[in-house]
Amino acid sequence: MALRASLQDWAPRRVKLTMDEHLDKMASIGKRGSSYYCNPVVAGLAGILIWGFVIWGAIGKEAVAAETQAAQAWVTEIWNWLYMSSRNIWLLVLMYVLYKYYDIKLGSEEDKPEFSDLTYFAMLFSCGIATGLWYYSAEAMWHYEGYGTPRWTDHKIWNDNTRAEHAVMMTWFHWGLHGWIAYVLVGVLIGFMTYRRGFPMSMRFTMYPIIGELVYGPLGDMIEVLSILCTIFGICTSLGLGAMQINKGLVRLDLGTYQGQDYFGCDSSGTCSGRAGIEVNRDTQCIIIVVISGFAIASVILGLKAGIAMLSQAAFILSFFILVGVLFLDETWYILNALTSTLGYYIWYLPRISFHTDAWEELGKASDGLGGAPDGRGGLKGWMNAWTIFYWGWWISWGPFVGTFLARISRGRKLGNFIIASLILPSFWSFIFTGVFGAAQIRISRQAESAGLDMSDAAHTYGSLADKSVIGWNTVGEDGVARWNPVPDGVVRLYNLATEDVIFEHLCYYGTHEFATLMTVLTLICIVLYFVTSSDSASYVVDIFAANGVEEPPTIQKVFWGCTEGVAAIALLLSADEENPSAALNAVKAIPIILGLPFTFMLFWMCQALMIVCSEEAGKMAIERKNFRTWVFNLEIPSLISFVVPFVPAGQVAAKVWGGNPVVYMVGYASLWVTLIVFFCLTAADEAFLSLAAASYFVLSLAVGGMRTAVRHKLGITGDMISDAMVGVFAFPWAIGQMAVEEFTYNEKEVAM
Repeated sequence: MALRASLQDWAPRRVKLTMDEHLDKMASIGKRGSSYYCNPVVAGLAGILIWGFVIWGAIGKEAVAAETQAAQAWVTEIWNWLYMSSRNIWLLVLMYVLYKYYDIKLGSEEDKPEFSDLTYFAMLFSCGIATGLWYYSAEAMWHYEGYGTPRWTDHKIWNDNTRAEHAVMMTWFHWGLHGWIAYVLVGVLIGFMTYRRGFPMSMRFTMYPIIGELVYGPLGDMIEVLSILCTIFGICTSLGLGAMQINKGLVRLDLGTYQGQDYFGCDSSGTCSGRAGIEVNRDTQCIIIVVISGFAIASVILGLKAGIAMLSQAAFILSFFILVGVLFLDETWYILNALTSTLGYYIWYLPRISFHTDAWEELGKASDGLGGAPDGRGGLKGWMNAWTIFYWGWWISWGPFVGTFLARISRGRKLGNFIIASLILPSFWSFIFTGVFGAAQIRISRQAESAGLDMSDAAHTYGSLADKSVIGWNTVGEDGVARWNPVPDGVVRLYNLATEDVIFEHLCYYGTHEFATLMTVLTLICIVLYFVTSSDSASYVVDIFAANGVEEPPTIQKVFWGCTEGVAAIALLLSADEENPSAALNAVKAIPIILGLPFTFMLFWMCQALMIVCSEEAGKMAIERKNFRTWVFNLEIPSLISFVVPFVPAGQVAAKVWGGNPVVYMVGYASLWVTLIVFFCLTAADEAFLSLAAASYFVLSLAVGGMRTAVRHKLGITGDMISDAMVGVFAFPWAIGQMAVEEFTYNEKEVAM
């Protein structure tokens, strides 16, 4: 059987194939170097799933949004512990290889970096998170105000100053080291496999050190399809969010909105329609998506150097200008103090916050009856899932796209240089960006709150609309006399504004109407540039995935995927009801989080693959080494038997490994197997027995994992105990079959029959 043969010929090996020979081993249509070339399985299945979801969303609308958000809630609630602990493990792996293998190049020793350091940093930052930073620039302020009721809103424990510091620190946690990890892991591994090993630039080959030759077949195709789905739905989400923010900015310019008031196109009753009549609606947002997609397609056609690189540099320089402008316009020394203080707080608090899961908050209120806090203090259930776990899922889902793009622009760079440039430096830039905007917005919000702007209405949100006789401060001067200081017009309670308004109203604080208009225009240009660079990078990478890893895929396919991103986003926007225009976007926002779960497991395998590749490149491990004769998931007879009576082949293997009578081992394993079955059957009478059945399974599967470790040691097969345990748990019957077909060298007389 061909399938069985391929499973037996799975092992990784030293590959000396040309690029064409690699590509010939994968499914394809078209001719390389012609107007079209792609993998029909990957492109076809990804296209069907993408448009199937779009059609489903158009038909189901709110029901689809509810179902996908329920699935997202399941992912974030059940796998909270995994999301939190996994990133710390990945970070430790990256720090280890940074220290141990700093000088290994992503390429040959003669390769030089293709881009300057400034262009390189601008491109990786623009591709990675710049769009999200602008949309969520108010995150620190939201945390300070207590959006979602986090644990630090307990005023008996946290005073306002500590709460402000913690709010900025939490924002740094979400946008710092633990966020960028997924990108870096994917990027460094693809860089190794492509530029040092000669494999095509494709997600499937990150798994080559783990699953070997199987990456060329259907399993590799599924990896690519999953990568494309994550990328397309992630970009659809960004296009939707970006369109809403740009739409709001254009409406503000059209109406001349300044400090809570509209000035253009107003009639005698005070109703303003603006000079061009731009409205916040789906039609406007669809036009915006068309324009952004058009720019992105043009950029990706021009290529990396003429298109993506130039736009990334322009976007980065403009964002730097706006950021420094806010630093100087606000209380500069206060912001510098806040950045310094928060950095120390972040370093000190990171070990604690990176493992924190809100375990007791997730029990809910005491009245829920699950053991919630009897004193009613602390945060509310759901904050962790709505913020931290949401971010982690989103970062992970973007890993294939951004990581591949980072690899593409990193040829010739040393491993250590790559990790510093794509993990540490972007984190510090994110700290500065979110720190400056966060500290400034928290100060403005505190200023508004202390003046009496309680958010009860517009007059108690904007200083410009407030009653100056009662909203302000009694300030005691040096002479000891209290004087009334009315609240300035620019002061605003930012927490009471829509997400899309915050950044623009924040900039209105610093100057006149004309100044605010200029800053709004510059901010909109910057946001558009960043959305274009993210979209064109995604189109470029998706086409690479669909073309089996060809670094320069056909232009017509770049256009196709760019159009697919835009049209899918537009279709989802148009499918929503006017009464609930965000329903479709909420549905698609959940998809990257859901798809991020399987990628979490993939990233663990990538950590293992990275350690293997680094050891091989450093000469500490032979590339050609002994592996199991067949892959874990196999079609061997003992594996099939193990679905019914696993103790029979397990006992035989145990006797070959440790010696002795196989019947004795069979009885031992059979006792565990029978116990599992008995507990499972008793579940019909009492569901509590299901937990005991699960516990029995784990005991049995870990015993099999321990035996696998012993088999490896006896036969000289490389591996580790953690992998053996995971194989025993997740591939129990196949693991037994994999060991049973091995050829053991032993003395027949040692085995008593």
